[in-house]
Parts: sequence; C-alpha cells; structure tokens
Amino acid sequence: MSPTQITPEIVKADATVGLVTKPRVVVAADTNEVMREQLEFLIEHAENGVCGCELCKRYLRARSLLLTELFPESPDAIVMKKSSSSAGR
Repeated sequence: MSPTQITPEIVKADATVGLVTKPRVVVAADTNEVMREQLEFLIEHAENGVCGCELCKRYLRARSLLLTELFPESPDAIVMKKSSSSAGR
C-alpha cells in the first residue's frame, strides 16, 4: 500500500484525514476488437512467408479454424464435387 493511502482502521475521528485514493476500474477491452488486432498482427507476421516460429504456428492454427468455419467441407470434398460434376458433362 502506498504511504499516502489511509486505511479505515488508521483513521481516528479527531485526526485529519489523509489522501485516500479511489479504486481504479479498468474497462474491459472489446473482445472482437482484440481478436481483430491479434489476427491482423499474425497476418502481418506471416506476410513474407511462414518461417515455422510460434507466431507462424498460431497464424496457421487460426487460419485453419477460420477456414473450417467458413467452408465446412474439406478441400478434398470440394475438389471431388467439382470433378464429379464436370465428369458428367
């Protein structure tokens, strides 16, 4: 505790009150903004090629998860569908 702060136990009715600080409240960051910043950071890191470091591994995991959510079919299934539809022509 800072020497300028006074706890309720120390304060006496006849004593002068010292500096009492208010508790600090830190507002939580917006989760979407944090995720966006992290993705931008990872993308910028991997722009010049994936070197295999921890950041590149994080980038590849995030990319894989996002692509799986956006395109739930595996790339093999997409290729197979295109091949089968063009073979029937």
